[in-house]
Amino acid sequence: GKPLDQSPVPPSSTRPLPAMAPVDDDDPEPTPASEASEAPAAAEARLEKGQRVLAKGLVGARQLNNMPGRILSFDESTDRYGVIFMFDGSQKSLKRENLDKLEVASEACLREIFASEVGSQRLKQLLEEGELGFAEFGDEDLRRVVTRLLRAGYWADNTTIMEEIAGDLNLAEGPGGLQAIDLIRELENAEELSAALVRVGAQVNADAEVKAVFDQLKAKGHDFDF
Repeated sequence: GKPLDQSPVPPSSTRPLPAMAPVDDDDPEPTPASEASEAPAAAEARLEKGQRVLAKGLVGARQLNNMPGRILSFDESTDRYGVIFMFDGSQKSLKRENLDKLEVASEACLREIFASEVGSQRLKQLLEEGELGFAEFGDEDLRRVVTRLLRAGYWADNTTIMEEIAGDLNLAEGPGGLQAIDLIRELENAEELSAALVRVGAQVNADAEVKAVFDQLKAKGHDFDF
């Protein structure tokens, strides 16, 4: 069950509200030691059709990391699973090492994450204020604790919120992400906003990776006047 209110783990009420394409990740990203405890004990156990899963360690499709999906099939000839990701409807063919079962970790595990991570207090504050978003992920400590909680299934009971958080995290950690956050902070702190918009807009348009990040933010409804 979910932690009680007296637990250091915030209760759920404080949480913010085609053919399959094989993804070639022969060299998946290593799992940090801090996240090893959240990995399933039987990492290579067969996943069943309908099983909820979480993608991890993908290089060729980074946007799917930490995203929830569901097993559609298993191809014994390729040793890959067909997975559908509901946030964009995409279907991918993934290796077992790039998938974890999506299930809520024990209360003891969640408590350990909140107790051991430097970014926990900041995360609790942002969740209570409903302010956890892309620009906040310039904080490395925050990125780490959120990644661990995603892997531990902390938001597994609300996949819409989970997808939103994972999407912002992936965007921040991807090419141009941290540079985009720095530019957003520059705009927020500018005394002369008009001049800052011109300056930042020029920097954005001069860097394809940063521009791609801002294009994705605009597609999500964020408004930037450049």
